[in-house]
Amino acid sequence: MRASDRSTIAVMISVMLACLTVLPLTQDSSFIAFSWILIIAIGAASVGLRRAGLASSAVLAAQLVILLVYSLGLGLTLSTATSAIGTSRFERYASLWAAGIEHMRTQASPMEPDNGVKLIFVTVIGTIMIMTDLLVSGVGRPAWAIAPPATLFLVPALGLGTDTGVLSFCCIAVGYLAILIAEGLNTTARWTRGLSRDSAEGFGTATPVVWRAAGYLAAPAIIATIVLGFVLPTLYLPGIGFGSGPGGSGPLQLTDPTLDLRRNLNQPEDRPVIEYRTTAPGGVYLRLASLPQFNANGWSNVQIQLNRGQTLPTIPGVSGEPNNKRRTTIRVLDFASQYLPLPYAPRSFDAAGDWRYDANSLVVVNAVGRPQDLRRMSYSVESVDIEPDLSDLNKAPAGRPADSEVTAAVPPDLPDSLVELANRITAKADTPAEKAAAIQAYLRSGQFTYSTEPLPGSGYDAMQNFLLRDHKGYCEQFASAMAMMARVVGIPSRVSVGFLPGEQDEDGWKVSIRDMHAWPELYFANNGWVRFEPTPSSVTGSAPPWTVQDSGSSGSDPSANPSSESDENQTAPGDEPSIESSVQPNAPGQAAEAGWGRTLIWAGVSLILLVVLAAPATIRLRRRSNRLNGSGPAEEQVEAAWAEIRDTVLDYGGSWPEGSPRAIGRDVAERLDEQESESMSRVATLVERSRYARSFADGGAVDELPTMTSEIRHGVAAPSDWRRKFIALVLPRSLFRRKPKEP
Repeated sequence: MRASDRSTIAVMISVMLACLTVLPLTQDSSFIAFSWILIIAIGAASVGLRRAGLASSAVLAAQLVILLVYSLGLGLTLSTATSAIGTSRFERYASLWAAGIEHMRTQASPMEPDNGVKLIFVTVIGTIMIMTDLLVSGVGRPAWAIAPPATLFLVPALGLGTDTGVLSFCCIAVGYLAILIAEGLNTTARWTRGLSRDSAEGFGTATPVVWRAAGYLAAPAIIATIVLGFVLPTLYLPGIGFGSGPGGSGPLQLTDPTLDLRRNLNQPEDRPVIEYRTTAPGGVYLRLASLPQFNANGWSNVQIQLNRGQTLPTIPGVSGEPNNKRRTTIRVLDFASQYLPLPYAPRSFDAAGDWRYDANSLVVVNAVGRPQDLRRMSYSVESVDIEPDLSDLNKAPAGRPADSEVTAAVPPDLPDSLVELANRITAKADTPAEKAAAIQAYLRSGQFTYSTEPLPGSGYDAMQNFLLRDHKGYCEQFASAMAMMARVVGIPSRVSVGFLPGEQDEDGWKVSIRDMHAWPELYFANNGWVRFEPTPSSVTGSAPPWTVQDSGSSGSDPSANPSSESDENQTAPGDEPSIESSVQPNAPGQAAEAGWGRTLIWAGVSLILLVVLAAPATIRLRRRSNRLNGSGPAEEQVEAAWAEIRDTVLDYGGSWPEGSPRAIGRDVAERLDEQESESMSRVATLVERSRYARSFADGGAVDELPTMTSEIRHGVAAPSDWRRKFIALVLPRSLFRRKPKEP
């Protein structure tokens, strides 16, 4: 087998494995088969064209043609069933791309099957194949070949916001090792005796160095990933059962529920997703997630501290345990989520599986990050309704929650126009509750229209579009705007995402997919987090009675800004929120567990980084060991020592001279001290004799090659400072050159 064949096959293996890392993005795995067919076609063509002696540019051109033809053929095939009659092939292909882009923009992961997404995935993977092959075989930079496949890994790793699993990491690592092993075999095959060059095509003898190097890299990587699988709550091995280790209370980065919100509100057909029965009158909001962080990108999750158990701690900010408990039995239908739908505030729950809670938000999530665990599940929850009395709420100051550094923070770059609007709306309100009611009444007034198609934009732009321009939006815009303005006027806030109560029938309550909803929660001393409802009554019905200052309205929606002029509703100057007793501290064991969890996480991450950084150094050290081990014919030992000297010069930033071995030896010797210079001259003489003499009789000089080579290496490295020596060790330049220089 030729060197080019091995390199291409290794690239094919690497990209095929990298394809698997994209699976978390979509529910349709059929793109894998189409991608592998394209990879094999490009790889087979590359092998044949390189065997025929074509230049790298010609091979690249042929690969691009194959990619274009395959992508066009696949696109036309996938679009045949859905395209309108009379449209051209180009229009069908372009419209499929556009549909795929729109599908990815509006869908949450894992996305539902879509032919446009399939075409995009296959085309991108084919491009990755060509880029990787270009680095390995086209420009001779195999050590850089990790970059293109790693982009496939990074898309779900960064875009999902959750860990993509140990297997994804292993796919990239094993693929990269395949390329390094192929390069090691190719390099080993080049260590042959030649007249005019240091390399030659052919398989040669596969020395153990390649497999030892692979073992040195693979073993620590496998150990590190298994350790992390026990430590990280989001790392799991599907079908094996890892991931429930002691690190379960460590940080967990959650997915963005607002993506599901918009997708579900725009479903073409409404369908029931949850059924529940409750012991108290009326339905309940079922909360999934809480978004406490607000910045230029909008509202988002933060890392949370997960705790074991199904009995939840004290309700944040509430003085005493409320007596209005209700028990709700919930049955989930065809709906998957990382979050457990629960009424607020939950006191305990009974759900099968590994579900854990965050003490600040009382949000319950799947500890191993498997949304499918929720589908078709039944469970019960005991909760209390946070329904403060209006007069009590009017007397309450805005409190300071335990996570106030997040939930009370106003971004310094918040546009002045939004700040001015919030202050203007609440100008006549005296207490925090009155300010909150004024904001809610403003948003529920006739100035705003409910629409699931707001103006495009995100973050501050979306808020300015909604509040200052078109006044159109759906629940996310209403909730985000109220939570933002509440913070501006000094009230801690967050945005919750979940479901409206749904519709009542004889068997209980039914919640549909279009009942998914977002609402703000505002924090008041002694009352904790209180739900408000700024979304218009056409969607949500009447606003909660504790949020409407006009008590005579009985929950109706005033169109004017409400305010209260009564002195009895104002807070006395010396009143301070009493929330210290309501904050649930972590038990000593939980704190210690969290500390050890973080320590192990960082240790694992550091170990993985060290493994990656050690890859070039490991290959280089094992190559040197094999070259100087004193085995093999004398001619090959001489060539190996010569190659080692050449690579050492390159590693330390030098250039390898041109000319005959004697001329090269003289040039390098001039840079060395007397003893190293003499050794360099002797090695150059041995190279010249081994290449040009009719018979090579070394007279025992070959036995001294390891010693002489070590002396020369020491002399080459001596003038370098510690920075150059470190770079030569960690990123040896000789591994990244296109090909060995002659001779």
